[in-house]
Amino acid sequence: MKRVLLSALLVTSSAIAVACQPTPPTTSQSSQDASPAPVSTTAQTPGFDEALYLFANPDVKDLIKKGKYKSGLDHYTQVGQTAKKPDGEDYESFFTGTHGNDTVQGFGKGEHAHFAGVKIEIVSKPGDPLPLRPQSLGQGEVDVLVGTKEGGNEFLLGSFITSVSPKAEPFYVGKGEADYARIQNFNTSKDGVVLAGDPKQYTFVPTDGTVRISTVSGDLVAIVEGVDKLEVGEISKEYGVFSLK
Repeated sequence: MKRVLLSALLVTSSAIAVACQPTPPTTSQSSQDASPAPVSTTAQTPGFDEALYLFANPDVKDLIKKGKYKSGLDHYTQVGQTAKKPDGEDYESFFTGTHGNDTVQGFGKGEHAHFAGVKIEIVSKPGDPLPLRPQSLGQGEVDVLVGTKEGGNEFLLGSFITSVSPKAEPFYVGKGEADYARIQNFNTSKDGVVLAGDPKQYTFVPTDGTVRISTVSGDLVAIVEGVDKLEVGEISKEYGVFSLK
């Protein structure tokens, strides 16, 4: 794993929030009632997240205004998954879900593809470099997060601390084994998982070619397929999260 979401947050926090764009449909979903919408809303469809792509890569919005690309998705498809940003960093891509059961399928060769089974919204707050929060915590949901085989994937399994989300909370907690994320195409050499809280709050148990991530009380959070071990990586007290790789 070259760069976990913790580092991506630091990069994103320097960006200026941009207007959200409609999210193009890429996968199937089962939605529930939406929570209060942010100032700019996106369609409740799992898949490539246009709004977050433009937020994290503000130069793309300028290119769209100049008529070079039709949308963030158009930019990602043509160049974003392989090219570098003007500052030399890789473009960040985002694939997110909804309030219901989703299969979130990533695509492309992007080195920094981020996955979440819930929708992450951008809340209008002047002067705030990171006005992000989840619209739900995945309670009662079963989501399948399918990473790309060629790029680098980071799977978000909890919220992180921001000015509009003051508490880091785990996703998929509250329904035991009835709500969790199933992570596929995980590559231990370049992929990572991001969890809310402290590593001591979880167990990581190898089971039949997978690793089951649960709270210490036994509430299943995720099943990572194709691996037999995950180790704690970076810990960020500022954002209230840590990584597994």
